[in-house]
Amino acid sequence: MSLINLRHLRVFAAVVSSGSLATAARLMHITLSAVSKSLKELEQDVGAQLLIRGRKGVQLTQAGETFHQHAAQALSSFNQALALPQTAPLMPQVLRVGALPTAAGYMLAPVVAHMREQAPHVQVQVVSGVYEFLVGKLRTGAIDLIVGRLIGRDMLGVAFEALYEEDLLMVVRSEHPLADREHLRLEDLRPHVLITSPKGSLVRISVENFLLSENASERFDILESLSETFSRVYVQDYDAVWCVQRGVVDLDLRLGIVRALPFTSPLLRAPVGLTTPTDRPLSEAAAHFAALLRAWRA
Repeated sequence: MSLINLRHLRVFAAVVSSGSLATAARLMHITLSAVSKSLKELEQDVGAQLLIRGRKGVQLTQAGETFHQHAAQALSSFNQALALPQTAPLMPQVLRVGALPTAAGYMLAPVVAHMREQAPHVQVQVVSGVYEFLVGKLRTGAIDLIVGRLIGRDMLGVAFEALYEEDLLMVVRSEHPLADREHLRLEDLRPHVLITSPKGSLVRISVENFLLSENASERFDILESLSETFSRVYVQDYDAVWCVQRGVVDLDLRLGIVRALPFTSPLLRAPVGLTTPTDRPLSEAAAHFAALLRAWRA
């Protein structure tokens, strides 16, 4: 059984091309004894003398000439095979990102754009929906990660990494009677419908805690809605005040469609970040995307 390996062939080729064992040892950054040992093992395995060592260097025997031709071809083929992954186009990869509404309208677009620039071979698919829907897909491997607000419940099998804190805003249409007021009290909101999420949701809890902290938890006309489309229309047509995460209305704010009222409080802030599975490592594409998410907020 042949014990010849690539080390033997590389040493042999280096000795032939350099003309001496010492030069080959220096070029390969190994000892002279290691070169001599490899040649001895090669000749023993081939069963023939391949080189004649002399004062002026080495010469190939007839068997060495024949062996060198085939060894050179073998090394060339091997080097070409190693180069294929570097020269061949990368196979398309699919990155499936679950996006809660707060992230879908704010941080996700620029990060996806960076991902497409840096990894054009990765096909990014964005799936939006409520947390329960997305976390179910994350657990089964149907999506790779979730970007959005911390939900704070049902975290079995997943881990959350906070990236930044997001404001919960009170927004109105740009021509709303309160839109240009620099100083407002919560009492000023009472004539208007207050749109917020249903009881038990994190947004609703934040709103109620804020109102309670301001001793204004009663007598508001509250309209519950989980529909962004409905809330946008109602805000524009009926002078309502919408309690909503900044990420959901970021584009509306940039386009001047809505204005944020001057209410701020630590109670109106919540972490936004990355939710990943704990039972499997992230794919290369998902890890790259996660790094871009972190860099975006750095």
